[in-house]
Amino acid sequence: MTDQADQFECTQIVLDHATEETAVVSNLGVASRILGGMDDRMRNFYMRGAMGCTTPTGFGLAVTADVPVTVLEGDGSLLMSLGCLSTVATYDPSNLTIVVWNNETYATTGGQPSASETLDFADVAKGCGLKATHVSNTSDFEDAYVEALEHDGTALVACDVERATPERPRSHDHHTMALTQRFRRELGVE
Repeated sequence: MTDQADQFECTQIVLDHATEETAVVSNLGVASRILGGMDDRMRNFYMRGAMGCTTPTGFGLAVTADVPVTVLEGDGSLLMSLGCLSTVATYDPSNLTIVVWNNETYATTGGQPSASETLDFADVAKGCGLKATHVSNTSDFEDAYVEALEHDGTALVACDVERATPERPRSHDHHTMALTQRFRRELGVE
């Protein structure tokens, strides 16, 4: 990767476009730390200890709740459940937007290289039947994200990002069950 976006700036773009109703499901580790550190919203759902489950969780939420859902996925996590994109495309919920942060590493577990260096997530998503875009800088990310939000169906934005090392936010001091219950109450399913 030569050009890379800043994951902090791109996460802020997601938050800037989130409505009060928007649920944001973030991948374990880096994505959740960045999101929680920027804005610990009641409708943020931070994945913990469930690598490979971020997009499937966001998809399940999108087909059961009448709210906009944005998934902040990691490249390593999506590689673990790449087949879920075909299921997402089959149902194609209009309220789901998937963002894949691609830093070509398993950043949360120590920075081991992932296989995403040789994979274009947007091409895979398109092959499954989804609208998808690949971007490598922050300004292109905003344009692609807004277009994805406006799309009448699920859309995926694969964004090449620099490896980030965020601080652990206060939201991560809460017990996983407490955060899950908070999220469920906020969506009215408790």
